[in-house]
Amino acid sequence: MPTYQRALLIVNPVAGQGWGVRLAERLRRSLARREINASTRITQGPGDARRWAAAAGPHGFDLIFAIGGDGTVGEVVAGQTCSEQKIPVAIMPVGTANVVSLALGLPWFPALAIDKLLQARTMQFDVGYVPQLDRYFFLMAALGYPARIIQDSPRKWKNLFGVFTYFAVAFRNALNLHEAQIRIRDENGFDRFFRGNTILVSNIGEITDINFKISPQTSAHDGKFDVTVISSRTLWYFFKTLFRVLIRRRKASALVQGFQAASVMIESDPPVEVQVDGENLGRTPFTAEIRRRGVELVVGQRYGEVPKSESIWDFKLLKGWPRREKGIKIEASDEMDSGE
Repeated sequence: MPTYQRALLIVNPVAGQGWGVRLAERLRRSLARREINASTRITQGPGDARRWAAAAGPHGFDLIFAIGGDGTVGEVVAGQTCSEQKIPVAIMPVGTANVVSLALGLPWFPALAIDKLLQARTMQFDVGYVPQLDRYFFLMAALGYPARIIQDSPRKWKNLFGVFTYFAVAFRNALNLHEAQIRIRDENGFDRFFRGNTILVSNIGEITDINFKISPQTSAHDGKFDVTVISSRTLWYFFKTLFRVLIRRRKASALVQGFQAASVMIESDPPVEVQVDGENLGRTPFTAEIRRRGVELVVGQRYGEVPKSESIWDFKLLKGWPRREKGIKIEASDEMDSGE
């Protein structure tokens, strides 16, 4: 069981419409009751979280809490990846989508499960790296259609409508699909040629809590990206392809093609939009490589334990979720005081 003495709380004050700052103060007091000294640092702009995360180990901290959305988590991951002294990172999600938290199988309300986080196992994860921009990413790089969704989703819409903003923008962009000629070169100099509208360079391809996997082989522990190219010239073929991915009908198809590589260089004609972990990076060409075991993260008990299903419709109550039975009262575990 991990034991911690000094925690660094890195907070994005904008995420969650200011909820992150209040959550950090509650967390600091909760840690103090458990005899863990905590220091809080509130970001003022891009780069703060990365710089503080990189210096956390040398400054004597043995645990980092990333309090914010996926963007804040990405900066903390970047800082730890380039740090010589790595320490575990725990995520307290207060963003719009919080995909990283879902992928790691963390409690849906981690503020009410602080003891579980402190006692949870940690695992080392690979991290993606974009050398020309010195930019790290944890989930995936998405080029073409999905990058346009991020680009066309303004912050004010996300503040008002949350994750539903992405669904609305996705449907609107699906009405205007464009394909490009694509060349992808791997670490061995081998070129592959495709025609498509979507390229996914995945490090994490599974969202644990909803049992969804983009690629059957995707793993953040194997030193390789899973590269997927999707082609769909019409709206009908787009939804047909999406449906095949969702129900895991991954038979050989010209619509969905994929391979694994430790590094990729992607060119397209015409150039297409690029985003990594929700941040726009311009347009192709795009180069990325894997950094093995770049970060150590706290994971939930469900991570890596989701039953292998043939379809996303085969939902099961995941291990560790409470079941209420007749005549049995479910007691709450030791939680943070809700009244603070």
